[in-house]
Amino acid sequence: MRGELVAATRGNRHHGPVAKIKSVLLASVVAGTMFTCTQAQAKETIDWRACPEAPKDHPVRCAAVRVPADWSTGRGQVSLRIARLPAADVSKRVGVLMFNPGGPGSGAAGYLTQPLYAERYLGKAVLERFDVVGIDPRGVAGSEPIKCDKPAHDPAVDRFPADTAGVRALIAANAAFAQSCHGSAAEHLDTVSVAHDMDAVRSLLGERQISFLGVSYGTMLGRAYAERFPDRLRALVLDAIADRSLGAGKLAIDDAKAVQDSVNRFAGWCAGQTGCGVDVPEALRSVQDMADRGQLKAGQANVTAREVQMGVNAFLQSPMLYPNLATALKAAQQGDGTAIHQTGMHTDPWGYGMYRSIICQDVDTRGVAARLPELGRTAREVAPDLRGYSEFWDIMSGCVGWPIPAQWQPHPWRATAQLPPTLLVSGAHDVATPRLWAENTRRQLPNSMLLRWDGDGHAAWPMHNACANARTVDYLITRQLPPPSTVC
Repeated sequence: MRGELVAATRGNRHHGPVAKIKSVLLASVVAGTMFTCTQAQAKETIDWRACPEAPKDHPVRCAAVRVPADWSTGRGQVSLRIARLPAADVSKRVGVLMFNPGGPGSGAAGYLTQPLYAERYLGKAVLERFDVVGIDPRGVAGSEPIKCDKPAHDPAVDRFPADTAGVRALIAANAAFAQSCHGSAAEHLDTVSVAHDMDAVRSLLGERQISFLGVSYGTMLGRAYAERFPDRLRALVLDAIADRSLGAGKLAIDDAKAVQDSVNRFAGWCAGQTGCGVDVPEALRSVQDMADRGQLKAGQANVTAREVQMGVNAFLQSPMLYPNLATALKAAQQGDGTAIHQTGMHTDPWGYGMYRSIICQDVDTRGVAARLPELGRTAREVAPDLRGYSEFWDIMSGCVGWPIPAQWQPHPWRATAQLPPTLLVSGAHDVATPRLWAENTRRQLPNSMLLRWDGDGHAAWPMHNACANARTVDYLITRQLPPPSTVC
């Protein structure tokens, strides 16, 4: 999802789902419309040009491709920025690899325009054998980014409402924010629309099939593409899986448990470090209490308890950040909440606005509003140290009352017989996408292998588990799944 990007690559971003579910007949009509649009585009060519920000000797090329804003009707247009980095060794070329690094709100094209970053994120073996294509999803980065006139984060809004009045206030705040967002595809930012965009690019490239690597939110996009175009996938990797078969309430409670597990893991790490010196549960309690009393500051500004929770959650995305979190908590106990405050995703108003505008079109919160007080109590019970906070609570509470109904309805995987062998990757202590979601996905995909890795951090790719990443690269190149007993 988004938190790990903010924390682990603040400069780059590191890691979170269209039209209502229609009848079978209407779905067939939509599919036919998509096919017609793709055929028309196949007669065109992509006008590849040098990417403005890329070094002159870097072989990456960029282009803009126009697609319908509304794939179900063909109405409107949106321009997509795409980048293509050709395989370094043509004699070993396997095909085209598309990827989504997470978010939502993060583009993929920019990962390819800088040689060093492309190599660090994708690795030499992948860059040697694949034409790697990065697409900035509609509404993001270079693809006509959505703009919101109001901030997605309002410290005055209680996202854990205790009663009906609180729920109504939350719904009103969410609706006001949503109505302030605008863009050419503002009502069509969901993963199904983005999946159609991906397939339009595939067609323009002249490729019969693509390989896809989806991380965190990218697994949501990968599933949307896989269910609609299963025969157009050569290989599919889903790392840090968001389980789209579950409802919003279940996702929020599961994720709260994962956050508490990650807090416990950080506490265990801290206890084993002679220089840490933090009683983690006590520090979190006291810092949030200080925030409640207005005693926690970032400069002259008050830091709220929710901002503490968002900041700590961002630090928990990677064990590489544990020393930074320990330092930040020590400072916060002295009243200086600057480090914790500046790490939360709310400090990027533009990015947080895109994130909220996109994810709310993929997570259905209808029917959740009346349950929010009860769900909040449950979340606090299972995850007391951050008072029930998790990224999926942020999503659920931020999407209640969203004026554009989420198009995705939770359901088991479809079209599984047509899918290629699929590699699923899951860490044992992932703060954003708990292992049980990957286990549930594995049960729904007969021709899949779940590669389990032990350790902390959100997603193995690209930096948290070398063993899992090596198996992922092997699979992408050979399309051979690791033996079922493989554990990293």
